[in-house]
Amino acid sequence: MDKSHIKFQLTQGNFKSNIDFNLSDARIIAITGLSGSGKSTIAKVICGLIKPNNGLIKINNKILYSSEKKINVAPHLRKIGMIFQEPRLFSHMTVKNNLLYGQRRNSKFDIEKFEKIIEILGIKNILNRSTYNLSGGEAQRVSIGRALLSEPKILILDEPLTGLDTPRQSKIMSIIKDINKNLKIPILFISHSIDEIIFIAEKIIIVEEGKIAVQGLVDEIISNKKLSYFNKGDNKSSLLTAKIKSHDEENLSSTLDVDGLLITTKKIADEIGSNHILKLFNKDISIATEIPKSISINNILNVKIKNIKTYKSKGSVDLILSLGKQSIISEITYRSYLKLKLKKDLKVYALVKAISIVGK
Repeated sequence: MDKSHIKFQLTQGNFKSNIDFNLSDARIIAITGLSGSGKSTIAKVICGLIKPNNGLIKINNKILYSSEKKINVAPHLRKIGMIFQEPRLFSHMTVKNNLLYGQRRNSKFDIEKFEKIIEILGIKNILNRSTYNLSGGEAQRVSIGRALLSEPKILILDEPLTGLDTPRQSKIMSIIKDINKNLKIPILFISHSIDEIIFIAEKIIIVEEGKIAVQGLVDEIISNKKLSYFNKGDNKSSLLTAKIKSHDEENLSSTLDVDGLLITTKKIADEIGSNHILKLFNKDISIATEIPKSISINNILNVKIKNIKTYKSKGSVDLILSLGKQSIISEITYRSYLKLKLKKDLKVYALVKAISIVGK
């Protein structure tokens, strides 16, 4: 029997939610979707801030809500650590007192746990500071610490990186992974950013219009191509799973194997054989019918056109290209499509201008 199960139906005006998934022990699960898809609603139902029409909320074998058994545990008794976009710290307290507030409901102060958490969060040197002059990243780390010290059974983070610059986002994400690893607390991470969820999660749940469109391990989500959600807007991209094959110390580069095709990237600080997830923007992939000469692009991949989608109103064409069992998408102009006489199943060369490493 599953220890943690989230299942509920909820109607709010014209919006309806119908959610059903399991929370794995001591793992990081990401929930993602477009704005208004119902991501934050899931968090609020779990925390008890919104009461669903019916369902079951069970965390670590404890029933927090059951319409059948008429159970609805008060939010403050659910032992859930909730982190919002804004840190919501007490401005009249120091950092230390904000952290201690999380332990006040506990009968005994655990100094060992306190010191372990502030070490993981890297906030020992700011304990005596006021909260009003903290940076966004510092304030969010304090907020996470306060939640952890309340001894939660699960930690829920709802868009916790919004408004932070890239270095601070990376710092917080690394800290979240350390928390999960060292404290063995299951984490529900809610975000609209593909880079964030790929970097941090082991399992991904995509929510569309209040329902779960797909859920699975990161590799499964990438391979089944249920990522059309991420390709809405101007920054369309493809994801690939790859394995480091070798490092070139002299040229500061790494070679990765993608189903037998080799891709070169800047040096990756990881061991040979380790898995990584690559992101390729559609507009960064050009097409040639012959191998070009004297060109600065390092990655020229021998691929086959799997499918073609034309958008005459925009003057563009999407080419779905096969790389072994995986696929990438190249966006070219309709004029180029006609000039090269491209068709389905034709073997061509994909000229990849840029590659990002977004997870492993």
